[in-house]
Amino acid sequence: MDKQVFLDFIIRFNLRQCKQNKPTLIYAVFCFDRKQYKISTGLKIYPSQWNREKQIATISNGQTQLDNRNNAIINRRLIAILTKVEEKKGYLCENVDSISNIFQEIKFVINPNSRNMVRQVKQVATTILSQMIEKYIEPKSQSLYIHSISSFKKFLKEKGFEDNLASLDVDLLTTYQEYLCEKRLQFKTIHNYEGAIITLIYKANKDRDIKANINLTGYERIQDMRSKEQRKSKQVPLTEAQLLSIYHLTNLSQEDEEARDLFLCQSLLGQRISDMPKIFKGEYIVSSLGSGDEVISFNVQKTGEEAVLYLFPIAMEIILKYRNKGLKFYNILSDDEKIIKRAENKLNQSIKRICRKANLDSDINYTEQIGKKIVSKKTKLYKLIHTQIARHTFITLMCKFGVPKDNVIIATAHTDEKMINDVYLHETVDDKGKRLVESIRNIKGSVLFQLKSTPNPIQEKSESSANSNFNYEAMKADILAKKELEETTEKQANNIQTLKQMLAIEKHEEEAQNSRLREMEKAFKAGIDYDTFLEIQAEQNEIAGLADEADQIDIFDNHQKP
Repeated sequence: MDKQVFLDFIIRFNLRQCKQNKPTLIYAVFCFDRKQYKISTGLKIYPSQWNREKQIATISNGQTQLDNRNNAIINRRLIAILTKVEEKKGYLCENVDSISNIFQEIKFVINPNSRNMVRQVKQVATTILSQMIEKYIEPKSQSLYIHSISSFKKFLKEKGFEDNLASLDVDLLTTYQEYLCEKRLQFKTIHNYEGAIITLIYKANKDRDIKANINLTGYERIQDMRSKEQRKSKQVPLTEAQLLSIYHLTNLSQEDEEARDLFLCQSLLGQRISDMPKIFKGEYIVSSLGSGDEVISFNVQKTGEEAVLYLFPIAMEIILKYRNKGLKFYNILSDDEKIIKRAENKLNQSIKRICRKANLDSDINYTEQIGKKIVSKKTKLYKLIHTQIARHTFITLMCKFGVPKDNVIIATAHTDEKMINDVYLHETVDDKGKRLVESIRNIKGSVLFQLKSTPNPIQEKSESSANSNFNYEAMKADILAKKELEETTEKQANNIQTLKQMLAIEKHEEEAQNSRLREMEKAFKAGIDYDTFLEIQAEQNEIAGLADEADQIDIFDNHQKP
């Protein structure tokens, strides 16, 4: 050795989880050469029964006999560890060459159950894990595992741990998890990294050539501590109005138009980006129903489950648009998975840009877990939009429009409603409230469980209504203010009859527009060129509900007359 060495370290015992109500592991912690080592004792204790200052388990009349018995075993074992550590110090002082392997020496003293240490110390852990990737992990999934090993190798180097199989155990992985949390990584990243390492360790344990025999019993992976609603807060589905604003965008470049069309098609069909090639290539089965409608079906790439879809007119319009000319800017139809992945990443950036052009810039509050801390964040809506949001949008809109969940899963190829409820369905408080009230409205024959009666504004003003908080003048002023904002259409409406006539005209125009869409669908099936229908635009008329407001104004006026 080129430097002085003093074996003056001491052992302290800490609990892995100090705030839980169930038994937790006791760790031995020692520092040597400016490095900290954590080693599991294999012992567990209730946190409330651990005396941190005295470093012992408590024994008292206030505890059960079983607790006192378990804690007595703990104390005897801890005393034995401290005694053997002092003996090991003496051994190392007389066998200086062994000091370089001090971690394994002390570890074996604290936890004699460690196996295969002599053989494993010669095997480079990250090399073995990399071999497991090549042998057992499919090429399309290897990227995550490669990044995980790179992160793990960096951790070993920074913390001064030996890169060998002997070091791979619950203690080291726990320290690695803490290291990732200190780096302020998101929960999903930490969960994926440690999950990849664990998977490779299990592969090494089962491999006939390696037979790593690494015991991970008792290891606790990082947990998502957010509520279900908090976990879903970043996945913001779009409304029908927002999708329409994207659909009606003009003056887009060809590249942005292509990205817009792909995202809209996803939102109308509820499919992952990985299944869009089958749809655009026509690799599906068409089934004609007795009603005259048609559906398509295919097996989704991720699970192999069958998806059955109805091609809405706008979705069919987009598919036929690119059926012959293909996709120029986003090559998701490639057979090369790497090319598809790059195309998806590029597409996600374009979608954000398009959504910003569509003025989807409202503030969104969401919750992240950074390491083990819950953090509230805020950003603009368009920054959260990506291809996966299309699937969330489809499911949420279908359920909101009253399509039963057991029918929605037919299109999404889920095996049951659990994933719909836990991940994809996003209901606001208003959505849940409307469902609740509508259900209550259907209750018949109950006196206790009845909705509040709707006040009749035509009835004569009573003394009680005069003293209530309902302000007729404020209501009238609000309606008049809204009325003043209407365009010339309202100004031309001299009476209620005129407005009703105009509403009838609007209804007729809507029916005509729907008829044109049906004709457009038939034309597409007949092979008519897409450009013929480019000028078909849905006209929005803001007159809906105006007659009701005018009626209310007259009623209020009459109501206020003496």
